[in-house]
Parts: sequence; structure tokens; C-alpha cells
Amino acid sequence: MIEKEPHIQKKERVFDVREVFEKLPQKELYLGSSTSDFQSEPLLCGPEGKPLVFSDWEMQLVKNLKGEKAGITVPQKEEEFPHFHSRYKEYLSRSKELGEKMFRFSLDFARLCPKEGEFNQSLMADYVKALARIKANGQVPMLTIHHWPMPKYLLKLDSEENILQGGWDNPEVLKQFRFYVEQVSKCLADEDFLRKTLAEEGLNKDSTDKFLDEGLCRYFISINEPTNIFGQGYLLGTFPPFQRGKLWTSQEVLGRLVEAHDITRTELKKGLKRFEPKTGEAQVGIAHNWIYFDGLLKKTLHDLVNRYPTKKMERSGEASDFLALQYYFRIRALAIGKPEQPIQFGDHPEFGDIYPKGIYHVLKEMHSDYPHKEIFITEFGFSDKNDKRRPYWILETVRYALEALKEGVPVKGMLLWSLVNNFEWARGMEQKFGLFSESELEKPLKPSGGEEIRSWEAWQAIIKAIANPSEENLKDLQNYYQKAEEQYIKNLGPSKKNPKLIF
Repeated sequence: MIEKEPHIQKKERVFDVREVFEKLPQKELYLGSSTSDFQSEPLLCGPEGKPLVFSDWEMQLVKNLKGEKAGITVPQKEEEFPHFHSRYKEYLSRSKELGEKMFRFSLDFARLCPKEGEFNQSLMADYVKALARIKANGQVPMLTIHHWPMPKYLLKLDSEENILQGGWDNPEVLKQFRFYVEQVSKCLADEDFLRKTLAEEGLNKDSTDKFLDEGLCRYFISINEPTNIFGQGYLLGTFPPFQRGKLWTSQEVLGRLVEAHDITRTELKKGLKRFEPKTGEAQVGIAHNWIYFDGLLKKTLHDLVNRYPTKKMERSGEASDFLALQYYFRIRALAIGKPEQPIQFGDHPEFGDIYPKGIYHVLKEMHSDYPHKEIFITEFGFSDKNDKRRPYWILETVRYALEALKEGVPVKGMLLWSLVNNFEWARGMEQKFGLFSESELEKPLKPSGGEEIRSWEAWQAIIKAIANPSEENLKDLQNYYQKAEEQYIKNLGPSKKNPKLIF
């Protein structure tokens, strides 16, 4: 395979990991993983086993399971779905075992507010238990308030339950969203509710008192990827509400997302104020998905797709407490000549081509736009069902993020998408982003031993080296890097042109 890519020379690939760690700022980096509620538990069922349908995405899933035409395009099998709600202790135990310091998950607007003016406090208790378990494991939780699914009662439907109007273009959406955030904020500060819930989780009095004194969560994401909400939903029509070419509506939706973020930040800071003496003020950011654009149109596309919605949400930088970057791929638009790195794709080429160095460039751009803000990388990851190339992609992405950190970009953490295979929106369980399948959580961690390695081994080696860059840990990381690189080259396919892309 190597002969098909003669412009990749061995000397260009190999590097000493010590070069990255040399003169690395001595600051704590939160390394961990991310998931979302719907994606880690796509199907909830009632007492009789009948699916509960509270949101637009749940509507699409139930249609898919019935064999009907739906926005989830790949046929799904219920037995393959993940179950974070009932298995969160196993998820978090594996996260701790890897050495992760942060775990990000989300609440679900539609599930917590199944009817107008109603709040499911029992479900909120389940989320609180997961937050408490993260804290009890010695990790730091990050909680996403809105990660895409919208309540069914905010939709306008026809007789066949096709969506005519979406949740974010409903004039009542901000009223309902404010109610939702107010209730979440109250629960996170309600001592009686928290004490009862933590007792159910089996925490002792000392832990309970500690968590009640300092709060369960300080870091929050208000809105996950606003660009995809208005872009996929109202311009491309690939996500609910499946509206295509609605330019004016998309701008109204973007304006409401700005207001929803402001509501979230205000309510959380107000509701969690009593925890400030111990942990400081609640920190609220927005998760922005930035693409690395290459080619003659790179600046135009960067300004339009990345910078424009970010500036609307962040304004001059005063609207949030930190920046959150989500980076996955590169798009080459009218590029001339061979790419610096061969074009490689994950399992599905329409997701964009994988270019780890792109994270260095977008971090530098984001820092240039907002020089006084710390940056969490709240998602990066790769769909690779054979897990042959992903170890190298993970190592390379972290390498370039650390290079940006060395050059003054205030990177505060990196969260991998994801620990366990998730339900990946339109493709469901077909895309494999997880370090593990859910069934593997039942098995002990056991290194591969041979020349081939798993992604979790590379990730664990990174975490160890960053937490303690000892000679032994750096040597282990170098060894894993060498194996990952050789494994990657062995499985390297020929370069391809960009296919039809998702955006």
C-alpha cells in the first residue's frame, strides 16, 4: 500500500514523543470522553415494553424500527442499542480505569419535559446519580443542557406524523426552554432532593455532605453544535425538522439558540450561586463544531461555516465562560496539488476526510478570534469499526493539540467521542466511534500484547503520559505510537477525492 502514496516518506512520519512533551506548560489537562443522552440510550420503553416517544428523534427511530421511511436512514436493531441509563456505573468505571479525569454527558429536554409545563423529577434523579458517581470516582463532570432532540409538543405534525414545523421555529420554544432550565437548576441546588437522591445512589454521609457543599457540577455546555441545529435542520434538511433551503428561518433559529444559551447561563449561575465559595461560579460554554477547510475557498468557507455562527453565539467573547471546540474532519474545496496528508476516511466518506493536523489550525484560529478564553476540546473522534487506523488518528490529533498548547493556545482539556459505541443520528449503530462496544464493558481491560493495538490502549498511554510524563510513561507512549503508525500504514488505502459531503 505504501507505494501508492510515494509522497509519504518514513522520515516525515516518525517523531520522538518527547518533542511534544518538552517545555509543555505545567497545567492540569482534563482528558476524558463525551456522550449524549439520546445517543447513549436511544430507546426508552414504558412498563409494557412499548417505546416512549417524547422527541423528534425518537419519532424517527420508532418509524425506522417499524420499517417506515424516516430520517434515520439505516435499518436499526433494538438489541444493538446502548443502555447508559441502566449501565452508567459500568461506563464510568471503565472511564476511571482508563485514567480519564472528565466525563461529559447530556440531559434530554424532551424526556425531562415530556409535556408542556411538566418536569420529570424522577428522571432528573437518574442524571444526578450519574453526576454523583463521576464525582465519587474522583473525576470532573461536564453536563450538556441541550444535545439536539426537541419535545414532540413543540412540533407541528401532519396526519402521518411528518414534521411540518420544528421545535426551534416554534414561537413558544424559549418559554418552554426557560422552564426546562429553571427546573434543572433548581434540582441541582435543592438540598432535600439531592440528599435523598445521593442516599439512593449509596453514597455515605461524608461524600454527600461534600457534594452538597461544593455542588455536583461546575462545567456546562448550553447548546451542542448550534451550526448543525440550524444547518442540518433548516438549510440541508438532513436532521429534524427536515426543512431544506429555509435561509430566513435558519437565521431566526440561530437567534433563538443565542437566547437559549443566554437563558441557560443566567439560570445556572443564579441557581448554583450558593456553591461559589467552594468551587467558584458555574462555567457555561457553547460547543462549536469547526471544520478544517483546505483549498482556494478555505477562508471563505471558514468565515461562513465556522466563524459566522460562532460570532453570533459568542458575540465579542463575553457571552460564555470558556470556548468549546468539536473537531472531526477536513474538507478540501478547489484544492490544487496533492494534499499534505493523504485523504483518508473513516467508515463513511460523507463524514469528511480525517486530518489530525487540522485541529492545530482550528485551535489557532479560535484562539486568535477569542484570545482571552480557555478552550475545551469537547469532542474529537473517528468512526473505524475495525479499529486499525484509529489508534494513530487519536495519537496524532492529541499531538497537534499539544503543539497548539505549547504555542500559547490555552487548551484546558480534550474529550474523546466516545467511550462506548453510540447511536450516531441518521446512521444509528452503523458508525463505530466507541473505544468499546457495550458488551466489552463486562470484560477486564487486557492489552493486545502483539504488534497490533486497540484505540483504548493508545488513549490510556496518552492519559498516563500527560498526567505523569515520566521516562517510563513516555517510553510506553513512544512504543504505542510506533505500533499505531505501523498498523495505520499497513491498513492505509489509496487517496480518494472528496465524495458528496454531509453539509
